[in-house]
Amino acid sequence: MTTRRALLGALPLGAAAGAARAQVAIPYAPPGTRVRRLTLLVGAPSGSGTDLWVRGFAPFLERHMKQVQVSVVNQTGEGGLAAMRDLADAATDGSVMAYTPVPFLLARMVERHATALMERVRFLGAVTEEPVALVAPPGTELEALRAQWGGRPLALPPPASAAAIAAADLGAELPMEQLHFPSAAAARQAAMSGNTEAALLAISECVVAVREGKLAVLAIAGEARHPQFPETPTFREAALPLVAGLRRGFAVPAGTSPEAAARITRALSAAATDPEFLAQAEARFILPQFRDEVAWGALVTRDLAGLRSRWETSPWPVSGG
Repeated sequence: MTTRRALLGALPLGAAAGAARAQVAIPYAPPGTRVRRLTLLVGAPSGSGTDLWVRGFAPFLERHMKQVQVSVVNQTGEGGLAAMRDLADAATDGSVMAYTPVPFLLARMVERHATALMERVRFLGAVTEEPVALVAPPGTELEALRAQWGGRPLALPPPASAAAIAAADLGAELPMEQLHFPSAAAARQAAMSGNTEAALLAISECVVAVREGKLAVLAIAGEARHPQFPETPTFREAALPLVAGLRRGFAVPAGTSPEAAARITRALSAAATDPEFLAQAEARFILPQFRDEVAWGALVTRDLAGLRSRWETSPWPVSGG
């Protein structure tokens, strides 16, 4: 029998998100009941991978918030920081929140000297974690990459991405020239075509190529082995000192009322354990993991401190946007 999980796994990523979105209806509001509206800001262009993920998650927020309609609004200025500035100036009644991908957002703040925004927003919770993976054409051996000097480079997404930031920590342990591409898709294609030796990507950015046998996962930068890749070692198990990934979370204005913040937090927690969301995440090899404001804030603070230190000693290239 074909299950919903199997169907989602067989769909392209955009279609999988669309399938989940199509089956999550806007909450029913009895006649005469006023439906509240919540604006969800996203600092990425419409149609981008980030935008599609946020739009795929928005219906789960609606499902778990009573009589609330979520509207996704794209605000792409300043490399995504314009959305955070709008959030900082927004009403504090729980009617506005923003998508906060980490470490990307923090890297943007550091490189553009905008860390003062941290005092004006609340990182309310995170719902997923996507570890970084080292991928290469099938048959590639990790030890061969580690012994290589002067060969083809390592493909990376743009500088502020989770994978690109993580790559700086590999240093001499993986002695390959690091070559940034305009997008994760371009970096993935370079590895698939053999123009680079390998690529370092968030795992959701290479899942289709791995399923199709065009790339193999050599190591994953998680705290533990990925449940869908039980035979693949972590970077630490391969003697590479790296734990890194993309965490997807949300923030509200700093002055948001306790009642409104609690309402959104409950919805985030419920959405992160929704069976349909779990199926959608599994189809993309994403790890659903809810972190509340305390746990999420501690990770954000730690990552920000690390990025500030790195920027002072070995700044990464600043990309446009």
